Amino acid sequence: MNTKDIIIKEAREIFLKKGFKKANIRDIANEAEVSTGAIYGYFVNKETLFEAAIGPLPKEYYFKYLKSVSKIKDVNYLNMKTEVKKNHFDGVELFLDYVYADIDAWKLVVNGKGTNYNKHLNSIVEKEIETFNDFLVVLENANIPFCRPNKYVINSIISNLVDDLVAVIKLDMHRDVAMEYSKQIAAFFYKGCIDLLKIEF
Repeated sequence: MNTKDIIIKEAREIFLKKGFKKANIRDIANEAEVSTGAIYGYFVNKETLFEAAIGPLPKEYYFKYLKSVSKIKDVNYLNMKTEVKKNHFDGVELFLDYVYADIDAWKLVVNGKGTNYNKHLNSIVEKEIETFNDFLVVLENANIPFCRPNKYVINSIISNLVDDLVAVIKLDMHRDVAMEYSKQIAAFFYKGCIDLLKIEF
């Protein structure tokens, strides 16, 4: 392991232990057994070191998640209720796979307030809002009557869903506990949305 890798490894441990704001370059340098100047030779500031400590989130899991939620546009009208429900629950499970593929990285993402890594959470919210709106188009194309919610209501519901799912990270849940928790959250969200839209499949 070269010096840069050692710095990143120790930085991740300290950011996990202390959080972004309380961690300082001096502590990281001590743990990595290098000077603070050596760290600044590799990283411009604490923010760039934090980004390196998170590393690239496992994209293959993210793409599986994206592929799953995108299936909403291709549901079979004759079997819509079953397919929509399955799509919703599959999406939640794949989101958890994405998170638990590198749970420590996600702990840094969620607890790294004030860093540009909040973009990861925002991208999930944006994708879920897009999927919800795709679902409304599917309903329209199938001539299924529904009550269209206000866009602010949609944004609020989706943001709350993602916050509830992200709680598995904040509460440091074991994967099995997180799965059971997330299934219940998904069931609550699904039932609430069907009631909100006043859909009768």
